[in-house]
Amino acid sequence: MTRSRIGIIGAPVLFIGVFQLLEMMLSPALPLIQRELAASPGEIAWIFTGGLISSAISTPIVGRLADIYDKRTLLLTLMAIASAGALIAGLAPNVTVLIVGMAVEGVWLGILPLTVGLFRDALDSEQGATGNGLVIGVAALASALGLILAGPLTSALGYRWLFFLALAGALVAALWAWRAVPSTPRAASGHVDWTGGLLLGGGLALLMLGLTTSSSWGWTAPATLALFAAAVLTLGLCVVVELRTPDPLVDLRLLAGRSPAGVTLMGFVFGFASFGLMVALPMMLSLPAETGYGLGADTLWIGLYMFPLGIAGTLVAPLVGPMTRLLGRRAVLVLGSVLVSAGTAVLAFWHSSPWQIVAGVTVMGLGGSISLTAGLNVVAADVPADRAAGVSGVVFVAKSIGGTFGAQLGGMVLATGTVAGVPTESSFVSTYLLSAVLGLLAVGAALMIPATVRNAQSGHPISAPATKPAAHQGDTL
Repeated sequence: MTRSRIGIIGAPVLFIGVFQLLEMMLSPALPLIQRELAASPGEIAWIFTGGLISSAISTPIVGRLADIYDKRTLLLTLMAIASAGALIAGLAPNVTVLIVGMAVEGVWLGILPLTVGLFRDALDSEQGATGNGLVIGVAALASALGLILAGPLTSALGYRWLFFLALAGALVAALWAWRAVPSTPRAASGHVDWTGGLLLGGGLALLMLGLTTSSSWGWTAPATLALFAAAVLTLGLCVVVELRTPDPLVDLRLLAGRSPAGVTLMGFVFGFASFGLMVALPMMLSLPAETGYGLGADTLWIGLYMFPLGIAGTLVAPLVGPMTRLLGRRAVLVLGSVLVSAGTAVLAFWHSSPWQIVAGVTVMGLGGSISLTAGLNVVAADVPADRAAGVSGVVFVAKSIGGTFGAQLGGMVLATGTVAGVPTESSFVSTYLLSAVLGLLAVGAALMIPATVRNAQSGHPISAPATKPAAHQGDTL
């Protein structure tokens, strides 16, 4: 792989890793932020809620923009906006400005679907599969590292330096992208359906707001039900508009195809299963050993226990391409889903020793990385070039919605099984088993996907993915 092609993959992967690391480090730092800014618990919750809503609105729109316009320009623009958000948050004098900064920074998630289209345009199929694997693997590694680094960094430097360090990494990635990422040709036709974008963004915002506030307001509270009802009505109207629009923001007929529908469903299921686990496992690890199922771990040790999730995902993701050539893509997707289910089942039945925790987390990390990487490769191979980024955006939004729903449901299961302020062992087991069952549902979604690569234009099977020469601007990093 030439130096220019390394930069095409490396620059966006570095940027994604930096901001994923930032978001994971912020979670343990929330108590410190609350004290220093004299914020209420409700205001602190909006630090993440604002970013979730921002990403839910922007990701599908960015995906469509990437299908039409120059991906290099769009990538640099998103990097600039997200970096500005990190700067605003780092300098924020109060929690309101911090929430605004996090909402601006939340657009960075739009880079995820953009990379799928960029790799498809600028790299051959094998290099593109490697790039997709590195995106998923580095994001997983950053998630694990964030839990380990948060405590030492905030203790030594304060929480504001989390944003400033992320900004420094983002500027390096942006400079690398400016030098190495080539321009891509604009689509011959197509436009952004802003009406559909407004309806989709509004519906997703209402849905995410309802999910994130349900734990404090209650699932049956009038305000929660009103948000869900408004989300259903808005998204329903969006479906009507998109089906009648000649050039929709989200091509629902294309999305209903076996490959896009299967990958989107897998994204939702994996997001649901993994985020439910992310709620339960750290809580269980932090409980005193005297409970019989806790390990008395502090924040650093919780991060170390979760670290294999990222390491396993990072190591296996670049191998998904060779595995697909050896086993076939449907078999690889099924394998990933089974491993996700097996990893959470291990935690459900065996969680009394550190090695059992590490084993379960490692297996789940392998499965999640295999599933997501193989799913993105399916989208890149089966979806027309002028829709690949848009469909990928829908997949990532589905994963985000599934994750939010899983976190809320996991928290609810633990809350209903709490005795004297401590969740019972059976409530943790129930949460893990729920994730395991969902992993098996992902197997069904994987079986929806055709075993052979479909020609993105004709829909007929082809023997192998087409190989495209990479466009580049010289051998620069």
